[in-house]
Amino acid sequence: MKIILMNVKNHFIFLQQNKIKHLYLSKLCTMKNIYLLLSIIFSLFTVYKTQAQSDNYVIATTISDTTDPWYEPVRVLRDYRNAEVVTFEVQLIDFLIPAMINTEARYVAVIVRPEELDINLVRKFLVMSTMIDSDPFTDFAYGYITGATPQDAVNFINKIIQAEAQHVENYPLHVSGFAASSINYIYTTANTYMKYLNPASYNSMYMETNDNGSGNTYFHSNTSILPGKKILDIGHNGDPHMIWLFEGGNSSTNPPIWDYDSTKIENPAYARVGISSYDIAGLNLYPAVVYNGACHSGVPKRAIIEGDIAATFGDTDWEVKFYNMSDSFSFALTLLKTGITGYFAPCGANNANDQSEEVYASFLYNEPLGDIHKRSMDGVVMGFLGNRPALKLFQEGASTLGCDVLTSGTFNPTNWSGACYMLGGKANRIYFGCPLYNPFANNHDNQLEITTAQIDSIDLNTLHVNVNFNKPDVSEAYFPVWDKFHHGNTRIYIPVEMPQWVSEISSVSVLSSTSPYDLAFHAIEKFDEKLILHLEAAIPNDMYEAIDFDITFLVNYLNNSSINDDYQNTFLVYPNPTSDQLHIKLNKPSDIQGIRIIDMMGRVILTLNNPLTSDMHIDVAHLNKGLYILEIQTTDSTIQRCTFAIEK
Repeated sequence: MKIILMNVKNHFIFLQQNKIKHLYLSKLCTMKNIYLLLSIIFSLFTVYKTQAQSDNYVIATTISDTTDPWYEPVRVLRDYRNAEVVTFEVQLIDFLIPAMINTEARYVAVIVRPEELDINLVRKFLVMSTMIDSDPFTDFAYGYITGATPQDAVNFINKIIQAEAQHVENYPLHVSGFAASSINYIYTTANTYMKYLNPASYNSMYMETNDNGSGNTYFHSNTSILPGKKILDIGHNGDPHMIWLFEGGNSSTNPPIWDYDSTKIENPAYARVGISSYDIAGLNLYPAVVYNGACHSGVPKRAIIEGDIAATFGDTDWEVKFYNMSDSFSFALTLLKTGITGYFAPCGANNANDQSEEVYASFLYNEPLGDIHKRSMDGVVMGFLGNRPALKLFQEGASTLGCDVLTSGTFNPTNWSGACYMLGGKANRIYFGCPLYNPFANNHDNQLEITTAQIDSIDLNTLHVNVNFNKPDVSEAYFPVWDKFHHGNTRIYIPVEMPQWVSEISSVSVLSSTSPYDLAFHAIEKFDEKLILHLEAAIPNDMYEAIDFDITFLVNYLNNSSINDDYQNTFLVYPNPTSDQLHIKLNKPSDIQGIRIIDMMGRVILTLNNPLTSDMHIDVAHLNKGLYILEIQTTDSTIQRCTFAIEK
């Protein structure tokens, strides 16, 4: 069992925050209570040990009183996931770090009251999640759970439990959604990468934007296409209350934008046309996961009022204002009551491309949705050029002007106009749901993999990582590859898992590319016992055109594989390098239990058990050029290794 030592103050905080045991040290003053303390500490580590054998699932919650009705969703999810529970205060999120370390959290469900889940909590939690180790990336996958009432939160959890019990991953892929457009129309054929998934049905509703309400009427006439879908893709302009369908946006609305007045926000006399919380109330959307690109559409209750929603929430004259919505006025709280099993949306301004990237990632990777959200937050780190995110927090009455991201390491937002005004929007994205929920496990196609990487071993301390980006023209299929943060054209990005013998990466540089690029950089992450090299390049090509681009990175690294210098006492290998035949001469074949050839990714290429001859000839002509390891295990379980190279 791993025991992590912390300072006394933090250890006491962890004990106080773990409400499974409810321990308050101020009461432990007698020998009897000291014995109780030791028993509880042992119990805590026993719970930890049990979790370490599963998925290290943790619930982080602001609800500490087990008699509080809001503790019921904690209890339901805790019992279902066999989870550890830790508590925190909204203003002291960093106090969670010792608990995250001690539990080795892998999946974290954040259960909070709706009024607590605002833009500042989301941003602080993101930054905290990157501080468990030294690299800048999020160190666990997480999702938020809330509701208008405690029972709504319980119902949301129960819908997820129901979907898993019914094996939703095996459901046919039925796709639907709705978005503002210039016409009223339902598209029944996917024209994006989604078509490669061969959805069982596809119904995307487009609603006309005008002030006469025809789009709203069209929506209500066609809500029958929404129930029973596996995914709903909705947006794109909007606010915490609705998807916008009125003319003029924030520039030329009729009637004109009014000065901020909190009494007008929910007053029907000032309402504009759209698909609001009132329009979706009562729908049954089970078992859909919903992705929303409309700004602020993930705000449960405490909305930040910025210039991007002035048309519906009022002009604050460049001042930060917060407004507490009623439950029924909140699009997010209403949607969470419709039977959905997951919801991706922003708690502030964002760009709809962020939503597109999340939908794409959900089908590109066979991962739980918490990991999909983590990949979105990995995109925030790469937006910061591989530095830890530094995000502005908002105070009532402060100015809304300027960047909402801050300088961090080598990243200065003033050097990148896209990052200055859109990177914070990606950090605003929330995932509502259980982080371990994986409804799209069986929905994947290799044609989604337009970015691939191949590792070539050069020697024991050098690798080449060859990245190929092969994207069709938009007329064939649209892919979300916009480099919106840096140069504005096409973004190429791929995380590459390093071979198991790469212990540390000392340097990365571009070796070659098939055409010019504007920017190339990397970041290194240690996650889930893996070393991951994140590679990104910005190229000047139009993101809508067909692109075939290759870039090769030279990686220097420290090798942690044990290669025996005295292997010649057991066997000889020749020729080395070779192109077709590898000769192995064994001194004592009877002492050899097994032989393996392993590539530099750790994959076993060939296994021979109990060789009977001292001279062996192995055909390696089919192997790719590169470095390999020959591993020989003797009958006394000694393992000896040597390297050999294949040349073509």
